[in-house]
Amino acid sequence: MLSAQQFRRRWLAPLIFFQLYLSLTVFLFFYGPWPWEVEHPAKLWTFLATAQIAIAAGYMLAWNTVDRATQSPQDIAAGVKSGISFLKVATIITIVMAIPSSLSRTGNWYPDIFRGVESAGVAYNENFERLDTGNAFVVVEYLRMLLSYFLTAVFPLAVVYWGKMTIAERTISSLAIAFNLSLYISTGTNKGIADFVVTLPWLIALAFSCGTLRIPRIKFVAPIAFIAMFTGFLFFFGEGQQQREGSGTEYSSFFTGLAVLQASGDHFISNLLPESGRIIFESLSRYVVQGYFALSLALEIDSPSTMGFGHSMFLARNADALMGGDFFVNSSLPGILERDHSWPMFLLWHSIYPWLASDFGVLGTLVVMALLAYLFALSWGMAMRTAAPQWITFFYLLLVLFYYIPANNQVFQSGETCLAFFIILFFISKQMIERKGMKR
Repeated sequence: MLSAQQFRRRWLAPLIFFQLYLSLTVFLFFYGPWPWEVEHPAKLWTFLATAQIAIAAGYMLAWNTVDRATQSPQDIAAGVKSGISFLKVATIITIVMAIPSSLSRTGNWYPDIFRGVESAGVAYNENFERLDTGNAFVVVEYLRMLLSYFLTAVFPLAVVYWGKMTIAERTISSLAIAFNLSLYISTGTNKGIADFVVTLPWLIALAFSCGTLRIPRIKFVAPIAFIAMFTGFLFFFGEGQQQREGSGTEYSSFFTGLAVLQASGDHFISNLLPESGRIIFESLSRYVVQGYFALSLALEIDSPSTMGFGHSMFLARNADALMGGDFFVNSSLPGILERDHSWPMFLLWHSIYPWLASDFGVLGTLVVMALLAYLFALSWGMAMRTAAPQWITFFYLLLVLFYYIPANNQVFQSGETCLAFFIILFFISKQMIERKGMKR
């Protein structure tokens, strides 16, 4: 069991990390290799700094709730027992959905990972064209939405409960995770591999905090394994960016919709890297921070509220389909940016902020970020306290959301993760209300 001081230090770790991470992305935007021409840089910087303050404030507000929760061997044992039972069901569902998911997401009966590795960009372009003409297996995606909680939970639960699972359970869950990753690799898509690499260390840390993983040597092996995985991801990312149609990566150029942006030829970091390293650095820095340029444009726009639907591509599209017309898609800030500034809504990043501002306005966005940070801190703390599957999965989703802050409103953009978020939030809220009622 962790002492009170150890627990608080570990609870603060995500806040410290993401404050540094977001600060780095802001630095790369203003001082990186891409010369973004922002009309009001002070206004943009002020908003980004205020957003990080809001995140810190929201995160710290969760401490009283987390601190009052108890962490006992009995609570951990109960959470692990129920979690492994849930994981078994989730793994079976994932395996049953394997072939249908492959047909829907790759167009083949099985994911062709060799083609994805060999020609990541080509595979991405071909799959994008296939989906653009209509997915013949779209019904599978709706089925995955209904099963989203189970499908999302397999990876985080398998990592956290690894030390308490049987060999058979580890093998089956590993196969399910490998299959999910193969869907992304075979289509040359970065997201799945990126999510795996950047969230795995946090899930391992959570397992140690819960006491479900006890391998003394892992403290030496884990950093080496993470560096190897991250290096592999960078290679996959760089290859994919070079081969993607219109990326301009090899020539240090980037088409923003209105103009071609040229990377600085004498950036101090680029000059230190070999050619392949320069390409990866410029691609990654462009990929991570381009959303802040869209944000700078969005801060100058006075748009009508999209009433809770515009922050999500999934929700906006379905709201338009139900009500007729295109108000929710086109009246969102990303939709307006595409119309008025030719910044593509579905091809370039906007950061999370314009998506949220479509519904809540600029000031409301700061409140929402504080609320999300509160849920993030709560899920991390309660996951360490209880090892319960709902808290672990919820923490994983919010972890992904915070990593993608400079890019988009990631968790809410697809129906699968959007529904998983709200399903888990419902169960967690119901559970906490019931606990408060029992204490009274």
